[in-house]
Amino acid sequence: MDVSTRISPRLANQLAVTLLLTAVIAATYGFGVYLFPVVLPQMKQDIGFNYAQAGYITAARQLANIAMALLSGLAAARFGAARVMLVATVLSAMDLAGLAFANNTWMMGAALVTLNACAAATWVPMMALITPLIDERHRAKAIGVIGSGTNYGVLLNGLMVPALLASWGWRSVWLVSAVLTAVLSGAIVLVFARLGRASATQPSVTPPHQTQRPSERLGLRRMLARHFLLVYAIALLCGFSGVPFITYLSAYSHDDLHLGLDVTAHAWALVGLVGVVSGLALGMIADMHGSPDRNGRTQRDGMRTALVSAGVLLLCGSLIAASRPGAYALMVAAVALGFSFFPIFGLLHAYVGKTSAPALAAIVCGICEAAFGVGGAMGNVLGGLCKTIFGSFQPVYEMASAASIILVGLAFLIPNARRAMPVCRSGLADLR
Repeated sequence: MDVSTRISPRLANQLAVTLLLTAVIAATYGFGVYLFPVVLPQMKQDIGFNYAQAGYITAARQLANIAMALLSGLAAARFGAARVMLVATVLSAMDLAGLAFANNTWMMGAALVTLNACAAATWVPMMALITPLIDERHRAKAIGVIGSGTNYGVLLNGLMVPALLASWGWRSVWLVSAVLTAVLSGAIVLVFARLGRASATQPSVTPPHQTQRPSERLGLRRMLARHFLLVYAIALLCGFSGVPFITYLSAYSHDDLHLGLDVTAHAWALVGLVGVVSGLALGMIADMHGSPDRNGRTQRDGMRTALVSAGVLLLCGSLIAASRPGAYALMVAAVALGFSFFPIFGLLHAYVGKTSAPALAAIVCGICEAAFGVGGAMGNVLGGLCKTIFGSFQPVYEMASAASIILVGLAFLIPNARRAMPVCRSGLADLR
């Protein structure tokens, strides 16, 4: 028997959805969000803005992320998660192309803010796609891989940016990214159309006890439960420490540490390369469950272990960066960053999916995204002010270290993730 015939259509659909959503995150976040820090010094020199203005722009991007995180969930419920994700990806391609022709700070800022909004409009609706389509036993791994899509984009940035900058300048970087994202938009249409046709021929599988329990009904009390408050706090601290870490990494390396462009490019490539496997590795840990004791309580929880591990690595990377590292130490900090910052957010979403009903999970994930955006905005503003006041980005990484310590402490307090009833529909027809 051929190997391909042993793969069930439902499993093939799950794999196809995972790979497609990973590519979307690689484009909208890897290009749309994290490409700007890589070319920041060159754009600053050409357009003529200062680092304080860059901090305000990145803060505005985080605020746009917050607003769209809350609105995109409502849009997905009204128009369908797949449609919202497709429109956001197409708009990202248009904004990337617009940045190639930006001639002033206002035009650049508007395009960058819109890019962040489009990125949030892809990530939040994905939770509405992942929860019903990916089996709960593999959901943390799938979300880990999808979240690592950012690292695929960052890795591609580190590989293509030096060559494009040397040959055609920073404008070519945005233009090539726009073309790649436009091609991905076409792939989204083709793949979802094919999966939609396939799902129409498969029966829907619904667990027998799928009715919503009173404790899982939507409400403010459920959204403000203790374990969700911890999730929001960890997301805020993750944004506060990790976003300015990334935003000012190239500028810190170039202006403060006086390292060459090749060192910075290699650091970014390492962040992406490590992140390619970090999401899957931590996701596998998060899906592990310890053996119950005599009282039926699980003593060891994989989700908590994964979150604590990621927080500790983020702390290590921040401490190394705050010590004004040389080239090799900066590479170590890049590895720690790639293995921590990007997977943390996917782990939080996986935890929410494991501990709540799908409808509540979508709302909680939107609030989580908003908390992350608030933390990132605060960190970026303070980072720009640090450079203006102190003449160095070193205080940025000192603040990131302090926030990471608190993050690790909160991760230890996360309750065990209960194992929910597996929910895996075989089709996409209801996603409109």
